Amino acid sequence: MTTLTAETTAGMDISHLVSAGAIQRTAFYLACGEQPLFAWLHRLDGRRERDHGVVIVPPIGFEQLHAHRGLRHLADKLARLGIPTLRFDWHGTGDSSGDDTEPERLATWLANARSAVNWMKDELGYAKVSVVGLRFGATLAALALDQVEFENLVLWAPVTNGRGSVREMHVIDMMSEGHIAGSEAAGTIEAAGFRLTAETAAALSKTSLMQSKPLCRRVLVANRDDSPADQRVIDHFAKLGLDVEQFAIPGVSQMLVEPHKGLVPEIAIQKIAYWMDQHADSGEDCATSEPRIEELTSTLVQNQLSLSILCSPTVRETAICLSDSPNLFGILSEPTTRPAANLPTIILLNAGAAYRIGPGRMNVEMARQFASHGFRCLRIDLNGLGDSIATDASQENDSYAPTAFRDIGLTMQALRQRFGPQQFVLMGLCSGAYASFQASAQFDDPDLIEGILINPLTYFWQDGMSLETAPTKELIREHYYLSSALQPAKWLKLLSGRSHIGVGGALRMVAQRLGLIGSRRTSKMSNVTENTGPSHPTTQDLTGDLKRVVASRRQLSMFFSTTDPGYSILLGQARRQTKRMLRRQQLSVTFIENADHTFSRHAARQRLIDSLCQHLQRRFVSCS
Repeated sequence: MTTLTAETTAGMDISHLVSAGAIQRTAFYLACGEQPLFAWLHRLDGRRERDHGVVIVPPIGFEQLHAHRGLRHLADKLARLGIPTLRFDWHGTGDSSGDDTEPERLATWLANARSAVNWMKDELGYAKVSVVGLRFGATLAALALDQVEFENLVLWAPVTNGRGSVREMHVIDMMSEGHIAGSEAAGTIEAAGFRLTAETAAALSKTSLMQSKPLCRRVLVANRDDSPADQRVIDHFAKLGLDVEQFAIPGVSQMLVEPHKGLVPEIAIQKIAYWMDQHADSGEDCATSEPRIEELTSTLVQNQLSLSILCSPTVRETAICLSDSPNLFGILSEPTTRPAANLPTIILLNAGAAYRIGPGRMNVEMARQFASHGFRCLRIDLNGLGDSIATDASQENDSYAPTAFRDIGLTMQALRQRFGPQQFVLMGLCSGAYASFQASAQFDDPDLIEGILINPLTYFWQDGMSLETAPTKELIREHYYLSSALQPAKWLKLLSGRSHIGVGGALRMVAQRLGLIGSRRTSKMSNVTENTGPSHPTTQDLTGDLKRVVASRRQLSMFFSTTDPGYSILLGQARRQTKRMLRRQQLSVTFIENADHTFSRHAARQRLIDSLCQHLQRRFVSCS
C-alpha cells in the first residue's frame, strides 16, 4: 500500500491508496456541491489500463449495506481487466455526509450519479465512461443520465417500478420486531434499519425504468435468475434506438441477505465483467500507470478532494490507513476543535460481517454523535471485513476471526503514532461486543481502559463454532421462551401444541431457572484454565474472564435490549461474579426498552446512542 503523505501533497492529507496484488484502491471524498460523497477508485497498479472508466451505482437502504462486499469484488474484477472503476456512497448513506431524513432525496441521488460520471470524464479525463447499477441504483442511474453522454449501461437486477419496491420496504417495516403503528413520523418507512421519509417514499414510488432516456450506446439488462424477466424493459430501450442485450444471472438473492450469510456472486461478476470487457475497448490504451498516478494526485490537489470532510460545524471525518499488512482501514470522527487530552479514543468494531457503517448505519450515527460530545471515535473494518482487504480471500467475511485481537492491537498502536499517547475504549455490537470483551479480559495494554458491550450473544468462541453450536445456544433459547412467558399469545401456541418445546419442556425450563432441578448445560469445555493470549480463549470460563477484566483495572459496561438474551447468558454462566462486579461498580448494565438485536428502529437506536453518550459523559467528562 502507498499512502500519499502531507509531504507529497503540499501539506494536504488528500489521498490514501490500498494495494492488494495488482489492484490499487484509492479512498477519497468526491465533491458533489456541498454534499461530499465517500468514494473508492479501483485501478491497476503499475500496468497499462484503458482510457475507459466504469462507475458502479449502488442500491439504496439495507441492500446497499448487504451488497457492499459484492460490489467491491466487481470493482476489483473490472480493474484487473484494465478498466478503472469508481464506486461511491449516496449522500446520506454509508460514509458520505448527511442522513436519510434530509429533503429531496431523489433529486440529490440523481445529482450524485451525474457527478460521479462527470468526475470520471472531466476530472480524470477518461475518454469513455460506462455505468453499472444494482437494484434501485440501476433505476436511478438510468433516470439520472439523460443529459450526460456515456457508453454502456448495465442494469443488474433492476427495479422496474419504484412503487413495488417501496411497497416491499413498507411490508418489511410492518413485519419488523418493535414496529408500533404511529410510533414514527407520519409516513416514514423503516426497513431493516434504514428510513424513507414520506416525501422520499412518494418520490421513489413515482419512478420507473420506463421513464428513463439514458444517453448511452448500449444497455445490458442482467436479470436475476430467480424471477421472470420483464420484456417491457427490453422493448423500452429498443424503442429508444439503443443496442439492448439481456441474460439471467444467479447470485443476487445470496448477495443481498444479511452480510454474515452473504455470498459473492462470482458467476454474475464474471459475466458482467466479460460483457463490459467486450464493449469497453476504446481502441487505445492510456499510458503506463505511473503518469496516471501523478495525474490523479494533481487532480485531487487542484480540486481539493480530500480524505477529510466536515460532517457538521462541529464534526470532521477522515479516512485513514491504520496498517499496510494486514490491511486495516477506518473512518475517524473527531470534533473540529482539538479533543481534550484526558478523553479516550473510542474504537467501534464491526458488528457481525457488516462493514464499518454498522447495521442500519448505526456506527456512523454513534461516531458522529460521540464526536459532537468531544470524543475522537474510529469506526474500523477488521481485516477480512468491509474495505480491509484480506490477502487470502478464504479469510473474508468471518464475524469472529481470531485475527480481530491482532487488528485491535495494531489499531491502538497506529492511533498512538498518529496522535500521541492516549487511552482507548473498545465498543461493539454482537461479535464486536465479544471482541471488546475478550480484548478487555486478555490485553495487557494499560491504555485500554474500558470495554463497552452492546447485545453480546456469546462471551466465548472457538474456530469452527457457530451460534448454532455455541455453548450459549441453550441459554439463548431459554431466554426466548422465558421472555415469551408473559405473552398470552405464546402460551396459547404452547397449549395448543404448536410450539416445538412442548408443555413439559417449558415447565422443565422454568424449574431450572428457579433452581428446582439442575441444568443440563454442562460442557466439556467448562474447565477453568488461563487464557494464553489475545485470541479466542481455549476454554469456556466466563467467571475467570470477568476476574481478568477486574485484575486489569478496566471498566466493563454493557448495554442490552430488553428482549435480547445477553444478560441472561451472563447471569447463567457467571452470576456470582457479575453481582459482585455490579456491587463494586466494576460493571455497569443498562437496558434499552423496545429494541431488537440490531436496534433497527430509529427511536430505539437513538435511545441507545443517548444512553451511551450519557455514560461517556459521566465516566470521562463530568469526573474531569
